[in-house]
Amino acid sequence: MQFNIVADENMPNVEPWFSPYAQSIRRVAGRTLTANALKDADVLLVRSITQVNKNLLSGTPVKFVGSATIGTDHIDQSFLKHQSIPFYHAPGCNAQSVVDWLLSVLCRLRLDHELNWSQKVVGVVGIGHVGSKVANRFKQFGTKVLVCDPVKNANGELPEHIDLESLLVQSDIVCVHAPHTRSGDYLTHQMLNADRLSLMPKNSWLINAGRGPVIEESALLEARVKNGLNIVLDVWPNEPSVSVPLLDAVHLASPHVAGYSLEGKFKGTEMLARAFAKEFGLTAIKSVPLPNGVTVDARLFEKSDVEQWASEIVLALYDPARDTAVMRFSAGNNQLDARTFDALRKEYPTRREIASTTIAHAPEVLKKRLKMFGFTHFK
Repeated sequence: MQFNIVADENMPNVEPWFSPYAQSIRRVAGRTLTANALKDADVLLVRSITQVNKNLLSGTPVKFVGSATIGTDHIDQSFLKHQSIPFYHAPGCNAQSVVDWLLSVLCRLRLDHELNWSQKVVGVVGIGHVGSKVANRFKQFGTKVLVCDPVKNANGELPEHIDLESLLVQSDIVCVHAPHTRSGDYLTHQMLNADRLSLMPKNSWLINAGRGPVIEESALLEARVKNGLNIVLDVWPNEPSVSVPLLDAVHLASPHVAGYSLEGKFKGTEMLARAFAKEFGLTAIKSVPLPNGVTVDARLFEKSDVEQWASEIVLALYDPARDTAVMRFSAGNNQLDARTFDALRKEYPTRREIASTTIAHAPEVLKKRLKMFGFTHFK
């Protein structure tokens, strides 16, 4: 059985995973994909920037949709179900990548703002694949962690849950990993509005690597001025456009790439390929191996303070200050436009996860600290 496959141009390894079953594989720009491009397509593989709905799929022969993402807010699953089109996504594929991104952010804040983050109270909003890993990683450092996920709590899965207002009041650092929803009992659209942001302690930190529209932009800028709120954003309220006032207001910025590790991308494509093979009863697909990770010599980053030393090593793998500088340099007078935003994501440098890295010549006291970050290979 052979299939005509249309895939987002930014998905890695589509060819090695899918070519044994492909009559053709055509790459497209996910943001501007139209129904006309799918007139001969059997399989559609997308990322979060493509809205998959009736407008896109009506009149096309598409019989399988896969999204190499954790979230599904860009997919009209009701329509797909009504049309009997199988849908699969990749929950958890890049969760570790987001955790590593967050750790790099915190290391940069430690060095630039003397933020002793592991000794603060951290609130995590959204305890799904990403949020649960974030909360567990903080606990490795002995950090006090508060969690909020009303959906899980309602299902009896999160007895330690506290309401959002209480979490905001008590937290020095709030990490947002909630999905974007516009309906239901627990809608998240602009849930962080002026009233709620005003509850946060003066000079506290808000870090969002979930979905941009869960925060109201005007309220965020107001809280920055009135309450000294410190902001770090990977996702943006009006993404893919980013206003210059908001870009100027944040301490660190990145173009929705927290989950963009090589490992996360590989895993997302693999999960879709295996689901595709199972759906159509195809023979097992051979694995596509990851490239070897890098080795970092700890002596090159030596500092007398072990926490600073560890922070320098983490930042050697990925430094969010680079993304911040690139975004600001790329912005026009009024905004970073959608085309530029997408280009930054498309041309994003390869980033490896912490666990893939080998650390050489680290003394025991440094190894102990690095293991808290997730490093596992030493020599």
